[in-house]
Amino acid sequence: MDLSIIIATRNRARSLAKAIDSITKLNISFDQIEIFVADNGSSDSTPVVCQMYANIFPHFKYIFDPRPGQLIGWHRALFESNGEILAFIDDDVRPTPGWAKCVLESFESPEIGIATGRIIPEFEQRPPSWQNNMVLENNLGIWSALWGMLDFGTEIKEIPVDFVWGSNFLIRRQVMLDAGGFHPGSMPRELFHFTGDGDVGVGRIIAEAGLKALYHPGAAVAHELPAVRNSGTDEVQRWIFGEGLATSYVLMRRLATAYSTLTATDLIDLVADTISSTEIANIGRGYLNADTNLPDELEHLFRTCGSNGFRLHQEYFKKDALFRDWVLQPNYLDLDACYTHPDLQAI
Repeated sequence: MDLSIIIATRNRARSLAKAIDSITKLNISFDQIEIFVADNGSSDSTPVVCQMYANIFPHFKYIFDPRPGQLIGWHRALFESNGEILAFIDDDVRPTPGWAKCVLESFESPEIGIATGRIIPEFEQRPPSWQNNMVLENNLGIWSALWGMLDFGTEIKEIPVDFVWGSNFLIRRQVMLDAGGFHPGSMPRELFHFTGDGDVGVGRIIAEAGLKALYHPGAAVAHELPAVRNSGTDEVQRWIFGEGLATSYVLMRRLATAYSTLTATDLIDLVADTISSTEIANIGRGYLNADTNLPDELEHLFRTCGSNGFRLHQEYFKKDALFRDWVLQPNYLDLDACYTHPDLQAI
């Protein structure tokens, strides 16, 4: 088996069907690929969609596990996969016909541990003009973390690992296992504080191991963005709040590593000396162009949502010993050992 394609999903059957239908159009033999759909507790027609496509693909596996968080599906599929290369994609993306062959081509050099390709946003409705301020540019190309957009041009090139995202996350299976798997990713709203740095965390571990990240423009996916996601500020608030949670998550893990003799609660005393209030307030502003001028309401949103997420995560870390255990797990490969918090077991 050359390539394992893994899609985590929950209650988005129509979007999932479009994603899998695009896989039927790949210019690669179905015998070279296997598909895993990891259902995170759907109550819609997701199982029906999967049964339909299981009749098309010779290697198709449906995994149902209602425990909360993308982490469940990611790691369940990781251990059941047979491909040397793994492709983790979201249920709202559609790989282009040449995607699979370019994915495999990306790993011809043993120096490459992780890769991605173009991520092309497809808007159901034009987003508000102020969101254009969240399209950033560097010497490689342009991207928008909010839209999940990535365009680093038409040439194959090495890139920083921070630009390999979950909507088009390509990795060697053994490299993923050696890195300890994913950190916590998306969580339901009521458990949002259990979010971590997900896919980006894996990339940073891989970079520390000396492996490289590659951008292959042919390994491209289209990313559907529904109107409800871009019609107001709700999605932006949610996203920046999540960045605040992730910032606190990464900080506490780094402090725990640097000060291994301290108790978890003592680590809190080091936070104020490690990150300034200005840095916390700028968590959201860091994803805007430097010269952006926003209306007061939006400016307030960018200045407060990230810090609110950061502070909420800190509060849980202070008061909840089992939450501290969750944040400071060495890795999350053993799901049963990680999912001990009562809030994560309530189904």
